[in-house]
Amino acid sequence: MGIVLRQSFKNVIATYLGFAIGALNTLFLFTYFLSKSEYGLVSYVTSTATILSPVIAFGVHNTLIRYYTAYQDKKEQARFSLMLCFLPLLVIIPATLVGVSCYEEIAQWLSAKNTEVRPYVLLIFLTSVVMAYFEIAYAWARVQLKTVWGNFLKEVFHRVGVMLLLLAVYLQCINFEQLMWGVFWVYALRMLLMFVSAFYVHRPQLAWGLPTNKKDVFLYSLFVILSGSVASVLMDIDKFMLNQYLPIGEIAVYNVAIFTATVIAIPYRSMYQIVSPMTAQFMNQNKSEELSDLYKRSTINTYFVSMVICVLIIVNAQQYYALLPNKDYNMGLMVLIIVSVVKLSDALVGFSNAVLLNSPYYRTVLFLGVFLVIGTVLMNMWLIPLYGINGAGFATLLAFTSYNLLKSGFVYHKYGLQPFYKETLRTTLFGIVSIGGFFFWDFSFHPLVNIGLKSLLVVGVSVFFLLKLNLSEELIKLIRRFGKG
Repeated sequence: MGIVLRQSFKNVIATYLGFAIGALNTLFLFTYFLSKSEYGLVSYVTSTATILSPVIAFGVHNTLIRYYTAYQDKKEQARFSLMLCFLPLLVIIPATLVGVSCYEEIAQWLSAKNTEVRPYVLLIFLTSVVMAYFEIAYAWARVQLKTVWGNFLKEVFHRVGVMLLLLAVYLQCINFEQLMWGVFWVYALRMLLMFVSAFYVHRPQLAWGLPTNKKDVFLYSLFVILSGSVASVLMDIDKFMLNQYLPIGEIAVYNVAIFTATVIAIPYRSMYQIVSPMTAQFMNQNKSEELSDLYKRSTINTYFVSMVICVLIIVNAQQYYALLPNKDYNMGLMVLIIVSVVKLSDALVGFSNAVLLNSPYYRTVLFLGVFLVIGTVLMNMWLIPLYGINGAGFATLLAFTSYNLLKSGFVYHKYGLQPFYKETLRTTLFGIVSIGGFFFWDFSFHPLVNIGLKSLLVVGVSVFFLLKLNLSEELIKLIRRFGKG
């Protein structure tokens, strides 16, 4: 676990830095410098691009991680790398032709409810392309077990760029349209920096021809397109569908809640960057004991840290919304609580996804995901008209918890790996007790003071539970090391 903890710790720091900047953007700069409609439009464009990006990438980023360590012959590995260079073009070229020939029809459909969307349809596609190629370059660094710089670019760089753009809007150096295109150029620059970094870590060797297992590679990439699209759809379909039913300003309210709850997923996302390629390596080398140990320790450590963050968010939620300039954002309180539970379930069973995607049963993710995407779309169509953004939150909760439990159950059936250890059950008990004890009261001070005091109490209780119940050997050692320092 040495390399896992070292890189995960650095990734967590970078990711929290990114989310701190993102919180500044979300809570202050977006909400103070842009109208609700403008903020909603920015969120809609980036969310729709996120949905498209796995399709554009043709699954290359996951295919690279799945097969790279399986090649022992350098020439075969070089042919494999060349094949992956060309696969995204199988999507990009036809998509470009369809977009050019059917642009008016696509623009009319996307802007049927909110006409503000129409001028930025092309921007959605271009942003999805640079997002896709960033993930491909990042995957190349990850298979070399170098994740820190890529994670910094993924979590911090674009948020700093957006912050600077928002400040430029405030200073009237640029207008809103220039802001929208500026966001695209930030993502494009991030992609270029990732390619330079990835090739500096290890320059790819290319050889003409196709690898001997070209059919398996192609089918896996095709699968990942579909499964990756499923994951993106499950994550961002709610924002896309809100645009079809509600004023675009409601997306801004929803996005504030979603962004805040996403902080819970930071430990899982940070550790997944290094756990995923190590899982592929252990599975390719049939090291079942090492895989089981990696899975258990990663799950226990990630779930406890995520639970502490979840408690902090929920118990401070009402004071958090009191800080926002527009009281309409308070409508997102229920969404915040619902999606916090969703993100916590991701942290608990998330590494099942790494096992499935790197196993012979990877197609199972697709079958489960397609079924749930259909269910999610139908639930959103039913619940959004009835309950607005809360309906989208409930649809997300039902979809993700079902998806996570089904994946976890399948991994347990095939590999005997499951996330419900005594440590995770005790962590769940700690979370329930803490939320029950801290949610229903506040100090009679300024919201920032309230948040600070309650957070100190929660952290103190968390450390007590961690030490008293011996929930994680690694985290306890880390705390004692800092205590001695």
